[in-house]
Amino acid sequence: MNRKAMKKSINYLVNGLVLAFMAFITITPIYWCFVTSLKNANEIASYPPKVIGFNVTWANYQRILSAGYFQSVLNSALYTLAAIVLGLLFGYLAAYGFSRRRFFLKKVWFYIVVVGIPLSTGSSVLLIPNYLLMMKQGLANHWYTMPLIYTAYNLPLCIWMLISGIRTMPYEIEEAAMIDGCSQFYIITRLIPPIIKPNLAAASLFIFIGAWNEYITTSVMVNGTRLKNIQMAIYDYIGFFGQEWGPLCAAATVAIIPILIVFTFLGKQLVSGLTAGAVKG
Repeated sequence: MNRKAMKKSINYLVNGLVLAFMAFITITPIYWCFVTSLKNANEIASYPPKVIGFNVTWANYQRILSAGYFQSVLNSALYTLAAIVLGLLFGYLAAYGFSRRRFFLKKVWFYIVVVGIPLSTGSSVLLIPNYLLMMKQGLANHWYTMPLIYTAYNLPLCIWMLISGIRTMPYEIEEAAMIDGCSQFYIITRLIPPIIKPNLAAASLFIFIGAWNEYITTSVMVNGTRLKNIQMAIYDYIGFFGQEWGPLCAAATVAIIPILIVFTFLGKQLVSGLTAGAVKG
């Protein structure tokens, strides 16, 4: 074996070990949470803990479902789906305007969008003014409260991601379509979306993550059990006297499943959407 082949083999080995280590530290907490959700209280407290060979029980899942957990799952699904639809709709129209149109203070508005991108990763600093505004307008504690907030928080990031996709599409394609008799409405609704599908998928995933995992804003904006989301329902099992590990892990396991499903089917689209426009200004 020559030196080049040996170096290549060593690189493969090192990369494989790094990936295996990262997979281990990522999957282990999820597996441990799932295993704990299948144990009763005595086996959860036993030492040393058992990873295999314990009596499986579904009592923790039955408990959370009887406590109305499924309603919180439906609420989160509604909030997330509405935020994705609204975010993509307004984000796409805004991104097309920034990419293809000239208007007054265009650069200033674009900088405002860029400054607003961190809202998608954390907006606790704006919680109090947003709450006061929503209360004054009578928009708090309704079924549409959280979709509006999630859309507003994730819209800057959505716009920025879709702009990169539209700018990679040559404008000559639109010109050729107009010469062939296509209307502007057709171009916006039928021509461009299939071409920037990876960007749309990536933006959808980021909105999904931001809406599905959000807790702080929802805990302030809505009251009672009827409108609380899945993260608030999980927190119900962290009480003053400690954690109820069985129901807590069961609720967390149910909350993880949609994320795993979405990333399984749209993970490649996420990578494509994030790298779109990386080599084109």
